[in-house]
Amino acid sequence: MQIAHIKKERAAFTKRMAELKKQWDAFEDGKRQLRESREQNKDPELDPDFPRMVERGLAKIAGKQDVLKSRLGELTKRLQVLDAEEQQLNALLSHEKYPEWVDLKERRDKAVEEVARLEAEMKRLMESMALETSSQ
Repeated sequence: MQIAHIKKERAAFTKRMAELKKQWDAFEDGKRQLRESREQNKDPELDPDFPRMVERGLAKIAGKQDVLKSRLGELTKRLQVLDAEEQQLNALLSHEKYPEWVDLKERRDKAVEEVARLEAEMKRLMESMALETSSQ
């Protein structure tokens, strides 16, 4: 039913969010390592371009983290929408008149099937009547 679908979607979102969090942590480790490397190699005579390379590396990581942050935000919003849908569905299922609604829906579906059957029967009858009158 719909609740199973919602739970499956929630599990997929949660798994994806965990993967994004893991990537975020890896970027944080990379930033920390770059900063430590910059601190260890402060002597500009060794490599004058090194601090700029570190800054560019940090900027790249920050850009990638911004992308991850937006993805996490989207997933969080979708998860909130999913939670709201589940709450509405649970409220509907627990409503006192829900069994009455289900009964009416089943009766309607049976009536639709009966109407389709009767229309097909009427069509066959009309065709047979047309054949009989044309053969006479």
